[in-house]
Amino acid sequence: MTGGKGISSFSVLLIMAVASFIGIVCMTRLNVQYVPPQGNNTITVSFLYPGASSRVVEAEVTSRIEGALANIRSCTGIESTSYDGAGFIEFSMDRKADMEAVRFEIASSIRNMWNSLPEGCYYPSISLNAHGTRTQTAIAYFITSSLETREIADFVNERLVYPISSVKGVSSVSFYGYTPYEWVITFDYDRAAAYGIQASDIAGSISDYYREDVVGMVRNGDYTYAVKLKNDSKEDFAEIPVKNAGGRVIRLGEIATFSYQESVPRSYYRINGLNTLTLSVDVAPDVNMISVVDEVNEKLSEIQIPEEISIVVGYDSSEYVREELDKVYLRTALCLLILLLFVFAVNRSWKYMTVIAITLAVNLLVSVALYFFFGLGIHIYTLAGITVSLGIIIDNSIVMIDHWTRFRSRSVFPAILSSVLTTVAALLVIFLLPESERANLVDFSLVIVINLCVSLLVAYLFVPALLDYFPVDRDAFHSSVRRLRRTVRRNARYERYIFWGQRHRLLLVLLFIIVFGLPTVLLPEKFGNEKTAPLKPYEKVLNKIVGWRPYASNKDAIDALLGSTFAVFHQAISHSDFYREPSRPELVITASMPEGCTVAQLNDVIKAMENFLASFDEIETFQSSVRSSTAATIGVLFKPEFENTRIPGRIKREVVDVAKDFGGANWNVTGIDNNSFSNDIVSKYKNSGIVLTGYNFDELQRYGEILIDFLGAKRRVSGPEIWSGDGDFLPKLEFGVNYDFEKLMANGISPYSYHQSLYSPLYSSTVLSLPENGEYIDVRLESSSKDKFDVWNVDNTAVQTGEGKMKLSEVGEIAKQRSSIVIMRRNQSYSINVRYDFIGNAVLAEKTAEDAVKYMNSEILPVGYHAEKDNYSWFFDSKEKYVGLILLVIALIFVICTVHFNSLRAPLAIIWMIPISFIGVFIVFGYTGFNFDNGGFAAFVMLSGITVNAGIYMISAWRSYRRNLPEVRRYVRALNIKIWPIFLTVVSTILGLIPFLFDGPRETFWFSFAIGTIAGLVFAMIGFFLYLPVFACKKR
Repeated sequence: MTGGKGISSFSVLLIMAVASFIGIVCMTRLNVQYVPPQGNNTITVSFLYPGASSRVVEAEVTSRIEGALANIRSCTGIESTSYDGAGFIEFSMDRKADMEAVRFEIASSIRNMWNSLPEGCYYPSISLNAHGTRTQTAIAYFITSSLETREIADFVNERLVYPISSVKGVSSVSFYGYTPYEWVITFDYDRAAAYGIQASDIAGSISDYYREDVVGMVRNGDYTYAVKLKNDSKEDFAEIPVKNAGGRVIRLGEIATFSYQESVPRSYYRINGLNTLTLSVDVAPDVNMISVVDEVNEKLSEIQIPEEISIVVGYDSSEYVREELDKVYLRTALCLLILLLFVFAVNRSWKYMTVIAITLAVNLLVSVALYFFFGLGIHIYTLAGITVSLGIIIDNSIVMIDHWTRFRSRSVFPAILSSVLTTVAALLVIFLLPESERANLVDFSLVIVINLCVSLLVAYLFVPALLDYFPVDRDAFHSSVRRLRRTVRRNARYERYIFWGQRHRLLLVLLFIIVFGLPTVLLPEKFGNEKTAPLKPYEKVLNKIVGWRPYASNKDAIDALLGSTFAVFHQAISHSDFYREPSRPELVITASMPEGCTVAQLNDVIKAMENFLASFDEIETFQSSVRSSTAATIGVLFKPEFENTRIPGRIKREVVDVAKDFGGANWNVTGIDNNSFSNDIVSKYKNSGIVLTGYNFDELQRYGEILIDFLGAKRRVSGPEIWSGDGDFLPKLEFGVNYDFEKLMANGISPYSYHQSLYSPLYSSTVLSLPENGEYIDVRLESSSKDKFDVWNVDNTAVQTGEGKMKLSEVGEIAKQRSSIVIMRRNQSYSINVRYDFIGNAVLAEKTAEDAVKYMNSEILPVGYHAEKDNYSWFFDSKEKYVGLILLVIALIFVICTVHFNSLRAPLAIIWMIPISFIGVFIVFGYTGFNFDNGGFAAFVMLSGITVNAGIYMISAWRSYRRNLPEVRRYVRALNIKIWPIFLTVVSTILGLIPFLFDGPRETFWFSFAIGTIAGLVFAMIGFFLYLPVFACKKR
């Protein structure tokens, strides 16, 4: 017995057994995680330039570093951001780049150009991230003790942080809740002014007193040593000399007091509202979180912890990952069980089902070995690919088993090969998507491709070899005479339908168009731009069509009528979240206070909300983060048993009611459902925006002002202003001094001298950090009068300027104004975002934005500048790209079918099944309100590949059937033979997807993929029976 040409069946079985054993070994070494890592390689250069505005930072530092590093090898993109006093530059590198070598190259370039950077700029730091920026908090520990917080902090930093950080896979260990101490030097402003001492004099004296300078180099033998100059005095702050006044040295102790105290918290972080010390462990996105958390717990158990300190787990995200993966494993196992039971129910043969189970097991085990060698891990998307491919793998086995049992021949293999190639071609198109959009689908498609390629090997070699040793009956049951008579009658009716359809092909095409729809909704209002380039002849023709007055004036209604199911689908997905990530249902509460309030004030408000949340037993954890006076967030997670109930929605409504009663704070409540709440009547967020890009920032801002004037003339547009390029950073409000320069000159005062006069009474800044007991302690200098000078006092208090005193109100005014914006640049192109609020519906908002973009691009902006809508809707921004990819898939499938059949008629008939299957997707998402995410797009891709399989099997069987019969009768007879294998392949695929519908529409990716594929397959069967024979067979 032979399993292949020149290969015995025994040899084939032995080779497959060895390959399966290798798969079992590799299975234990696969990386298991919840979601796939983001595989972008980036290097970030960050720096500080205290006191400099974003414009100065960009011009003096960011641009210079960018220019010096522009020719770094393997760099694929550069993005920079310049803030007030800081900035960073992110370099995107090629996947194959040697990141350590690139880092060394960047460090060398920065070292060479360091002297060209302005004085006051800190030396840039370089951070390497070879796995993307999405880290995740894996576990957090609560630390309580009767000891002082400083002693606890010392213990954590010395005994816990390093051992835990050394665990492979841990990206960072953070310690929250401990407020460090600092030295506060408060100088008496009036006494210092009496001696003629300014705040800058005191700050300079303190810095000089503790300053260390390298004054030269000396050689001693073969070694070179640096010569440092520093003050070796052990005297305290009080003895620091400040200034010589009247021949006497004024020391700091004469004009200042000193205190060692906890610094003012700049942020707060709590879990479940507890003011405990928290040790938070973050893991890299490409590691097995479960195993890392286990190793961290094991490492912690090995450390001797004093009896006075208690450490308990406060939050463990790996528990959720375990539960979710267990749920996915269960669904995959349930899918497998349903498929095998279905095979048994149809064939009523344990032997047949056993053969299917063995081939499936061998296929998966060999594939697992390939996963390991290709570096694929196990996460929800690879598990989705495995589950989806189960039905197709079984399909290939069923077809080969049926054909081998009947004919003892592999002649059906070309049909199996073509059907697999169509699916593989469809999946590989995913790699043409932009990296950000294909991130989650790459592993999904690779797993299916690997499984299907292995299934070809199994179908060609293993199935015949296994059947030689383990034969199955050709038919599980024999047809009765009554069943044969019914088959004859059905055949006759089906032949009559085919003849009727051949005579009325145009009617069938018209029926398809009516149901599918004409995609006129995708037509623009105008083709081409005659101001930038002359219109082409076809553009003129198209403009006459879309500009036809009856159509143009009723475009929405006509598009809805002509678009049919496609138009409904197009409208529905405009409200879908295409990029949603799999995560637990989370209630997100954000709060802010007006500018000028303190972090402590916002923290008090957050505490009140925490007290309310603590009253709900259904809540598992809530994490609070107060980052500034304008940014605080509470993330609320519910216990698993309540997540899919109405309780989270009820708690959300109660949170909204409580937020309404809090005065002074702006609240936003989102998550759980599609509804959101905001009481921010003076919102910092604006609902619309237009992005301008160009190579000159000053010119870009000027064009932004022109756009503001254009938008300001619109009655429905409110408050247009220029923000940062990504629309996330708005100019902050700050008090600015506007001088009357004529009055200043008349009084002999310069703006600089008056500014210096205000500088000392309002001074408060950290001047240096001193080493003490193995750590650095900040030293902060502040004026005794800083809290006395409010806006009124600044405006009306006379301050010493030169030889006299003067009030600000006499020579100017103080008023609130917007500060400079964050400057963003990508690949040498600056960007700004003109944000505005639009009052009206989404259609009018879209029309207004389109008019503004058209105005700027056609009438204002020169070459090198561009305007576009700041629109986060994936479909409206990329519809041509996605439609083009689907058309490319169809074209590839057509080429494969043409090569296989050596004909054009059969491939064209088979291709009909793809758009017919899309009708099912249009209907299920257009009329149900289900969210269309990347699982829905994956359904389109999969349908393009698998719907044609039935047609390929059918046409192959028909062309090889008795050629002495008429075409239609030969087709119907061949259908009688192939109907069961084809029926099994389609139904098995549908049944394999049913378990993924159990968790409902909230389930990310799984639900939209399953419901879209099932609906598409159902409609594909309509195309298989009603359209395929009509267009494949020639007319009589």
